[in-house]
Amino acid sequence: MSAFSTHALDAVAFQLIAALEKYDQDTARMVGGWPDLELYRSVSEQAEKIRMYSSALTDARVQWVELLIAHAELVHVLWRAEYGAPDSPRGDLETVRQRHADCIAALRNRCMRIIRTRPQS
Repeated sequence: MSAFSTHALDAVAFQLIAALEKYDQDTARMVGGWPDLELYRSVSEQAEKIRMYSSALTDARVQWVELLIAHAELVHVLWRAEYGAPDSPRGDLETVRQRHADCIAALRNRCMRIIRTRPQS
């Protein structure tokens, strides 16, 4: 791998880490203020940005897919709790939110490992 490619992938990993920080913060705001549909739209757009960055990092694809699934599960629980059956358990939210947070941390950690393990030229 050329030095340019290495530096470019490091830059993508740093951008992904920054995108994850904003996504994590806005997701917490979205959960707390549900149903804020404008914030939901913004968080969904951020998830798409994370997907684009992750697609450039082969070593981060598994963690991205796990985050995508956790994101879908989180949104599903929110929608179900707000608009589903009256007996929809909102208690699932904390479990799903923790899994989602774990997936964000796993992707962030993978990016940090990618940055640290690339040979420097």
